[in-house]
Amino acid sequence: MTSGKHVSYEVSEFLKLTKEQFTGNLRDESKQTQTWDHEFDHLQKVLSELDIEGHIIFEYGIPSLNFVIDVVLLTKGKIFVIEYKDGDSSKYYAPIDLKQCRNYALRLKYFHSTSSDRWIIPILVEMSAPDVDFDKDKNDEISVWNTIKCNQNNLAEAISTVNTSLECDEDDNKWEESWENGIYKATPTIIKAACEMWERQNVRGLDSGESDPDTRLAAEDYVLEIVLQAKANKSKSIVFVTGVPGAGKTLVGLGLSVRCQDYGASMLSGNDPLVRVLSTALRRDLDKQYKTNKKFMNDEIIKKYEHAKAKGLSQKEREKEKDAISVDAVIRTAYAYKQEIIQNRLNWGNKTYTLREGVDKGSQHVIIFDEAQRAWTREKMLTPGQSGKKEWQDKENWPFSEPGLLLWDMNQRDWGVFVCLVGGGQEINTGEAGIGEWMKVLATDPYKGWQIYLSNQLVKEEEYQRRNSDNKLLQDYCKEFEKQKRLNKKKELHLTESQRSIRNSKVSDFVNKLLSRKVEEAKTLYEEIFPTYKIYLTRNVQTAKEKLKEMKSSGEFPEITRMGMLMSSEAARMRPFGYEIKKVREYLSKTPNWFLDSSEYVGSSDYLEVALNEFFVQGLEIDYATVMWDADFRYDQNNNDWEYFCFDGKNKWSKRDEPHQDIKRFYMKNAYRVLLTRARLGMVIFVPEGSSTDKTRNPKFYDCTYNYLKSIGIKEI
Repeated sequence: MTSGKHVSYEVSEFLKLTKEQFTGNLRDESKQTQTWDHEFDHLQKVLSELDIEGHIIFEYGIPSLNFVIDVVLLTKGKIFVIEYKDGDSSKYYAPIDLKQCRNYALRLKYFHSTSSDRWIIPILVEMSAPDVDFDKDKNDEISVWNTIKCNQNNLAEAISTVNTSLECDEDDNKWEESWENGIYKATPTIIKAACEMWERQNVRGLDSGESDPDTRLAAEDYVLEIVLQAKANKSKSIVFVTGVPGAGKTLVGLGLSVRCQDYGASMLSGNDPLVRVLSTALRRDLDKQYKTNKKFMNDEIIKKYEHAKAKGLSQKEREKEKDAISVDAVIRTAYAYKQEIIQNRLNWGNKTYTLREGVDKGSQHVIIFDEAQRAWTREKMLTPGQSGKKEWQDKENWPFSEPGLLLWDMNQRDWGVFVCLVGGGQEINTGEAGIGEWMKVLATDPYKGWQIYLSNQLVKEEEYQRRNSDNKLLQDYCKEFEKQKRLNKKKELHLTESQRSIRNSKVSDFVNKLLSRKVEEAKTLYEEIFPTYKIYLTRNVQTAKEKLKEMKSSGEFPEITRMGMLMSSEAARMRPFGYEIKKVREYLSKTPNWFLDSSEYVGSSDYLEVALNEFFVQGLEIDYATVMWDADFRYDQNNNDWEYFCFDGKNKWSKRDEPHQDIKRFYMKNAYRVLLTRARLGMVIFVPEGSSTDKTRNPKFYDCTYNYLKSIGIKEI
């Protein structure tokens, strides 16, 4: 039978399948059908030899986490996690593969509701590898076996050995049937680890000391009051937290995720680079703490270290491992969470949608959604990358935008609080719905009982005002909510700058005025901020880089401040200066290195050889930045407006016709807003001179923008 992405069978049923039947079931679910051709034969042979009952599940995705396990075997009260690898002879049982297999087992133990009280045995199968002795060491404390190494000849023996040496209460086989319906639910031990991790946390890049901790804490405290009230009254609420760039919205979200762990809280982000950078930063800091700081290692833990078994992981390594995995309890990708809803809880068709019968509603009563203004429209949700489906069979009946899906899921619980972290004017991609879509959903009947909390700034400030599909403004929705006595305006929900901040809200205001073509207001703001926040203008990229180095070296704490190069995702003609557009999917895994590696590595931001675009840096910051301004977004002096141009990849820039011009101009304006607000301490804007011998870099493409920026009074270098 098929459930969501994974496919499962009773063992007896699996043994009767033909290969064609098996691969036919997997064809729509897996990209590895050729690999499964070989593994199918092997598993049928192994299970025939064992003569056991149970369930076998293929391509099992751990709920709400981006992990997919090759094979899960449920038998004799135990969970076997089996991963196949096709390593070459020089890399059999590579440490990274052993760690991956163990991580799957640990994530089931710590985050899967129907696995936490079972023994879990991870097995790595290298089909052509030589025989090795079985690792019989197991961690009785958490009921997870050390990863067992197998080849094509001894998998059956390994499973049989474990079954013989590890007696488990079986009760009956009902647990196997219900196991697939397990939900994401962090165990108390991992909740405790997450809280302890955060208490001793001090990651550079998460907290620069620029945002005001008192303001952040006031926002967290207020949201926590709403959570406690919702729990006591069995009610539901949505909270919008806004703030200027750098004010600490993401930190508020992370803090709430930890403080509300007892209510199943998680912070979700559709911004994959942000999730990767924050997760990597947390893990690197934990690793550093374990190497250099023993103040949190109490006598009991030290005693366990001393009595650690000679074989396998020591207690210290296990504690470190648990800490690292606890990051998954704090921040996760929105994509994985949506897949859990679509595949496990949502029953939809014929324009109706209900909760599946017999399915747990979920234990997560507090959800924090970062960059909520970027949530997807219904049309974007129908694309394969968002839905998790290669093809939608019933597109017309799909009912939800991303806000609609997420709020529907929360509405299934007896109580809940949904927290939206909102950046103003930062929708940067087609398909992003804006805040209006959240309001549109909340105005419908299923949500009439929800309370809505926000600040005045969300309603009044221009950068939050984007018309949605039915042309209603946020103010119109809020007037309706006020009449219904559902709207609560609280100043604590807007994060202002710290009084001691070098980069304050005036920088954000300056960028807004610059992009809104309000020259005199921008000029006044520039003069006010320049003494403490330097902004320069140049036409030479080398001059820009040298200025960055100068600002970094002459500033406070140069050893920990970072600099970097930024450009838009459509800045196609920065290639002559050595900068290529980075595609998000291809460069995603390297983004944490750009933000976190030291200056001696060529992929580090400090090396100034790699420029990131708005999709990589939204929600993140560095200290000093050069923003490279290409011909994709130009100031038109005749019309006193910005114009968007698209490069054809060959030799021509083209201006889009309306209404595409208006839409793309909106997104590119926000893209440059993101780029111009990433630097904490200062920036250089580089606008090329162009070339009279290169028609793709005609000087007139750049002079118009440069002259406009110069008219604002930005100091030239």
